[in-house]
Parts: sequence; structure tokens; C-alpha cells
Amino acid sequence: MAVGSGIYITWITGAILISVAMMPIFKPPYAKVRIEGFIDMFRRYWAHMIVVFSVYLWKDILDGLDRILMANTQLDMTPYVYAIEGDIVLWVQEGFRNDLLDVILTHFYVMGFMTATFASFVYPIYFDDRHMADRVSLSMFWVYILAIPFYLFFNVRVTGDYIPLMETIAYDLTPEIHNWFTRIDPFTNGMPSLHIGLPFAIWLTMTRWDEDGRWLRFRRFLVIFLALTAFSIIYLGIHWAIDIIGGMIVAIAAVSVTERTHKGIWTIADERLFTRKIARLIDDPKIFLRGSRNYVREKFSPLKEPGSKQTSVFIAALLLSTGFVLLWDATHQEFPVEGVEWPTSTAGSDDWLIGIEVDPKPDGINDIEITALNTSLEERQGIIISGPDWLEEPNVSISGSYLLLNNKTRIDLYDLESSGNPYVPMFSKNTDFEIDICDIGYDGNGNPLVVILTDEGILLMNSDQEISNLDGIDEDVDTLEVSGNSIAWSFDDDTSGPTVYTSSLTDASSITAVYLDVVAEIDQDEFLSEQSGIEVNYSESKIVDIAVDDQLIVAVVDVGPINRTVFADTVSGMQTMISTPIWESSSPSIGNGNVAFLQIPRFQPGAPNSENSEENQVFIYQIESNQTEQLTFDEDESHSSPQALLGGVGWIETSNGEAELKWYNLEETFEPYSSVILQTSVVLLIPLVFTWARQKQSER
Repeated sequence: MAVGSGIYITWITGAILISVAMMPIFKPPYAKVRIEGFIDMFRRYWAHMIVVFSVYLWKDILDGLDRILMANTQLDMTPYVYAIEGDIVLWVQEGFRNDLLDVILTHFYVMGFMTATFASFVYPIYFDDRHMADRVSLSMFWVYILAIPFYLFFNVRVTGDYIPLMETIAYDLTPEIHNWFTRIDPFTNGMPSLHIGLPFAIWLTMTRWDEDGRWLRFRRFLVIFLALTAFSIIYLGIHWAIDIIGGMIVAIAAVSVTERTHKGIWTIADERLFTRKIARLIDDPKIFLRGSRNYVREKFSPLKEPGSKQTSVFIAALLLSTGFVLLWDATHQEFPVEGVEWPTSTAGSDDWLIGIEVDPKPDGINDIEITALNTSLEERQGIIISGPDWLEEPNVSISGSYLLLNNKTRIDLYDLESSGNPYVPMFSKNTDFEIDICDIGYDGNGNPLVVILTDEGILLMNSDQEISNLDGIDEDVDTLEVSGNSIAWSFDDDTSGPTVYTSSLTDASSITAVYLDVVAEIDQDEFLSEQSGIEVNYSESKIVDIAVDDQLIVAVVDVGPINRTVFADTVSGMQTMISTPIWESSSPSIGNGNVAFLQIPRFQPGAPNSENSEENQVFIYQIESNQTEQLTFDEDESHSSPQALLGGVGWIETSNGEAELKWYNLEETFEPYSSVILQTSVVLLIPLVFTWARQKQSER
């Protein structure tokens, strides 16, 4: 079971126990509470349970779609909401802020909501009030259905994630709670508030159909609960005031739909009639099928002479089908790269993505194939990299169109803008020294320079294979990265803490030191130390990986229990921790305004090799908006070697031992055929709306 889910078990167990304990208070006057009733309600109301609990089956799917849509389309309506209501919620939080209130309302926000919704559904079915159970269960279902378009296309961030000085108290109360919330909540589902929408819909339903007042006490309880919930969701830094209004509107609409649909739905899904229908089917299938056929014919008979009702259904179906097509495109920006069958590693720069395939052979001599892919071309088909055979998988570096392959004693340099299929190297050189790290940069004139770290120091090799020393940099370098004419490095035993040093390839005498701030909240560090048994030690933290794009730096820092990833701008001095402080992160790549990196979306010290480890997921940090988004969500698939390129992100995805190179397009959200479908729908809507208006007036 995932770390952090223990608090969820506590909440849901408490909600069930409180709901059961309150039954004698809110039961109808004629009813009694017996143990047998709990068993009987499953037999009598299993279809109602399916209707209500089906919501939880597709909620995770919708949350995943919402995250993908947000990453692809940036459908963020939060600025407009903030422009309307300003800092109202901030005034509430600052005016009532209290440590005890933080704790009480956080637990009330989750466990109280569970208690109210659980009791609202269970009480009518336990006390066998079918009249109310039919309507309450449908109202709960329709609230979720009607909220879906808002969650997918009207993304509103939580207030504590947007308003300066506002805190997300509930999400950050403890590291365990933060860990749980971050995994299950995309933080963009503010409008409408279901914490208001669901109980308000239940209250409206009971008010509308509680004809003899048997649920009067429970209705009064819901009113008190709604008032306290409205205050809590604002105080805790989660919802806007407008979200409360949205929840009420969705609730009103849901009850209205329930009024129109409950009779038809429960005529078919009534548990009491289900066994009869099965018996009739077994006894005489012909009569049963004939009756079913007549029922269907009766329902479709109005289409022979359609009115405004039938036309409106057709318009809704057209809009819905068009929306599904656009939603499919917006959530399927990820696809495999053709021509790369079994990738083991990748590299990338600008619009070039490199894939390496290693096919092990029984004789110990592996087949190694290297493929270059230009992601800006319409057909993303890889081209084979040629040259002398490699006996072992080479290291890969790429900058612009220049590709560098190397092992301990050999360097191959390619210009991918040169013609040819397959590509051939500009040169292939065997060295008389051993190579520790090799990367590619540019001299002052824009010509390629191979930067080589050896035991004797740092060497520079130009395209004519002439070698010179890069003086001014200590040879005791642990990590090294080159970008353009800039070079960045770090030391393994740096007494000053996690520090990245930068300089110029043409003038290494001027060195800039960038100290990286990887300090998290005290309670987060205590949580890490307690769970892992390893103390967070900032004085001995060290850099294990870096990525550079001119003056921009991304570094992975080992703080003891986990690795944290930090972004830094060496010119402005701005720094931000782009990984979650209690989640393992690795493999950064920076370019074109984005940082791609791996992260395991829950606390897991030493995650890559620990038992029952969850898989790495691909995340992207958008530098301009200062936002981190998750791109992959399948916990059964492992991801590695992410590359932030022009227009998208590439990575290796492994499932059931099979690997493929994936490309995620950040630019073309909708395919050309989607535009055609959208245009067709717009054209068709003109005569349909005209027909509907004419039919409506004629009927009136």
C-alpha cells in the first residue's frame, strides 16, 4: 500500500463509524437500527450502489485527462476568476488563521465530506426508503456528470496555489497529507466545488421529495454542514467564492435532471424487477425479446415525426461527439517513434532526438544501432547513423545539429544537417588517453568543440581534430555539462555544499559559482528521515547530475533520503525547486523553455531499486510560467531518459520488458482532421439551430 494512504484509511474508517453512530439521531420516526439491515440493503439496493460508486471508477481517469489537458492546452481560467473576486478568500484566511483551526478544518474537509455523502446515500437504502433512494442516488450521479465539462475545459487552480500570500493549509498540513493530496488531486478542479455541490444537491432532493418530513432532522444537519464546509474550503486555501456558486448551480441542474430521468431509469434498473426479467427471459426468450423490441420501437417512434425535443437531442449528440474527438486529440499527444525498435538510451537537442538500440547476441558481440530523428518534420521517421561499429553502447551528446558519440578511447562527430542517409561521421578518432566525460559545445565563431574530461585535465578538440588544454578549471571534476560556449561543472567533495561552477570555453579564467538551495520545510525533512531511516544532511549534500542551457542550470542534488531537482538562472539569480521535496527525482534535460525530468509521484527513498517501487513518471517544468506538470500517469510503465526538445518531449517507455521511444507533442494539440470535424459541426449547427427554433415556435 502506498505511503501516505494510511491517513486516507483513517479518514474513511472514521467517516463510516461516525455515519453509523449518527443513524439513531437521523433515522425516520418509524424505523429501528438493526445489524440485519446492513446485510439486507446490499440485496435490495445493489443497482443504486453501482450508480453511485461508479463515480469512483472513472474519477481517476478524469483527473488524469484533466492533468494532460492542462499540460497541453493551458486552459487556465484562474486569472479571470481572480480578476472578478480578488483577495476575498485571502481576507478570510488571514482574518481567522489559527493553528488549531488548521487541524480541525483539514480533517473536517475530508472526513466530514465523506461522512455527509456516505450517510446521505446509506440512510435511505438502509431504512428502505426507495422513493428517496431513487432520487438521492441519481442526484449524486448527475452532479458528477454535469461537473465533468468544467473540470476538463474550465480549469481553475486552488486559491493557495495562485494568490500571493495565500496558503494551501489542508494540502500542506503534514507531509503525509501533502503526499496523498498531490497524488489524487490535479489542483485545477476548483470550479465547481463538489464539497458544496453534492451535499447541496442531496439537500435539494430531500427538500423536494421528503413529503412526510421523515428526513427533516437530516436536512437541517445538511444545512449546518454546508455552511461549515463553505467556510472551510475558503479558509483552507482550496476554493474561490465563485466555486461555491458553481457547486450550487450544478446541484440545482442535477436535481432538475433527476426529476426528468428517475422514472425511466428505475423502471429499467429496479432491483426488485431484475430477477423477474431474468426468469421471463429463461422461460420464454421469444416473448421477452418481442417485448424488448416493442419497447425500443416505442422509444424511437417520435423520430418518424421529429420535434424540437428530438432536434435538441441530435444537436447535443453532435456537440458531444465533436467534443470527444477534440478531447481525444488533446489527450493523445504521446505516440511511439517509428524506426526505433528497442531503445536503451536517448539524447536530444533542438529538434533532433537520438535513439540507441542494443541487441544482445549470444557470442557477446552486440548489435548497436543509432537513429537520428528530426521532430520538426511531418513524418517522424528516424535515419540510421553510420560509421565504424561500436563494440559497446557509446555515450551520446548532441548540441544543435552536431552529434557526438564516444566511449573510453574513441570519439565520433557528426553534422546532422549534412546530406545523406545514413549519416556518416565528420571524423572518427581513437585517442591515446582515457575519456571520463565527453560533451560538445561551440567556440567563439560558432564552430563545434569537443570538451573532454580526462585524468590529466579538460581538453578541447575542434572539428580538425586539433587538441588543446582548457586551463583555469580544477581537474578534480565530478560532473560536467556544456551548452554553447558555456561549461558547467561540480565537485564530488565540495565543502561549500551543492555548488555549480560556470565559465566560458574560450575564457575559463572567469568562474561563477552558483550555490543551490535545496532546503525544504522542516516537517518534510523530518518525515523523510523518519520514513527512510536516513537523516537529511544539507552539509554533505552533493550534485549527482546537471543539465545546462546557456545561463540556465538544472541540477539533481542528493540530500540523503532522496534526490531533489533545482532550476537556477545564473543571470537573474532566481532559483526554484521544481521537484516535489519528498519525491525522488532524476534525469533532467533543459531546452526551449522547458525542463523535462523524472519523478516518482509519492515518497520513496532510493526508489529506483527499492522493493515494490513505483515507476518513474515524466514531468515538465515550464520556465516562463513557473509551473510543473506531469506528462505520464501509467504506474505500470517505466520511463527513462526524458529529453526537452523543440516542440515536445521524448523519452523511453518500458512496459512488460518491451521498450519504445515516445514523443510527446507540446505544440500541435489538434490534428488536421479534428479541425475538419469542428468546421463540419459548425456548418451543421446552423440548419439544426434554425430547425429547432422553428419547431419550438410551432409547438408553442
